[in-house]
Amino acid sequence: MAYYDTYRDQLASLYHGHALWVPDPAGLYDHVRVGDVGYVKQGHFNRMFNALLLANDPTQVYGVPEGFVPLNMGPFNNIRTLTLNHGDYCSTAVTVDREDMHQAAGPEETTSASFRCKRNKGAKGAFLSLPFNADSVDAIRTKAFETYIRKHCDSWLEFAIINDLDVRLEDIILVTGCDLTSSWAMATIVNSWDPIKLNVQPSQAGSARFQWDVTNQPHNNEPNQNIVKSQCVFIRGFRAKRILVFKTLKAAAGPRPDDPDNEPESSIELFREPTIPDYRDPLMGILDYIAEQRPNQELALAHEDDLKMIEGVVRTNAVS
Repeated sequence: MAYYDTYRDQLASLYHGHALWVPDPAGLYDHVRVGDVGYVKQGHFNRMFNALLLANDPTQVYGVPEGFVPLNMGPFNNIRTLTLNHGDYCSTAVTVDREDMHQAAGPEETTSASFRCKRNKGAKGAFLSLPFNADSVDAIRTKAFETYIRKHCDSWLEFAIINDLDVRLEDIILVTGCDLTSSWAMATIVNSWDPIKLNVQPSQAGSARFQWDVTNQPHNNEPNQNIVKSQCVFIRGFRAKRILVFKTLKAAAGPRPDDPDNEPESSIELFREPTIPDYRDPLMGILDYIAEQRPNQELALAHEDDLKMIEGVVRTNAVS
């Protein structure tokens, strides 16, 4: 499993959404927004367009799908911003020793931290450290997003194919929430045989830059210094997967192989929120479970938030 997939997988149990190994938009767009339609590649979110904006909006730099109609969220305010507290977000294999430092110039304290991964054969772990509070931006009512992706996801895939993007339908995400920060530090530990320790602290009080002191080098990442909250550490949203179902035959007629009504036809199942052969996305487990339990349902729904309710099902499918 690639380190960026290990990072996402290890932090999935925190239920904040899809953990991004590369939070920086890298100059491709300003920052992740609710309504973005895109995909994750090697831990980085790539925006194709935004469903809430008009087709001629200057930020729709790659154009929009044919027949594009913006998502209408209705007359009520449907986006809220809460606070994701500064601190450490770790997988179960990682422990944190934190020491208070000097008071930062502002309402938040700046601290140093020591992260340790348990000694275990093939141990894996990951952590995200936020020195300052982040903005957690989410759609309040997601029904409009659900209806919208059902109606338009096929045109999104066609748009991706026309633009030579190597994605499948189930890779495309309609973002309903994201966590944005100005500074972060992160690391993932893959197949550790020996105990690993990382010491992380800001270069100076209130700084967005970190100093690293590492034993048994894991994969680590840190951003350039930022002032605005343009770095996305978690995303949440819908995704869709097409399945095959058979039309119900009339009981009196019985099954006939040459009956046109017995031909498979496409259906879509949805789930909220990249895949290499040895990695199993937890949300794919949700889609497969829904398809197995309700084979005659044309459309099934799921979201990153659904991981909280069916963790056992997801984990079983994730390792199968």
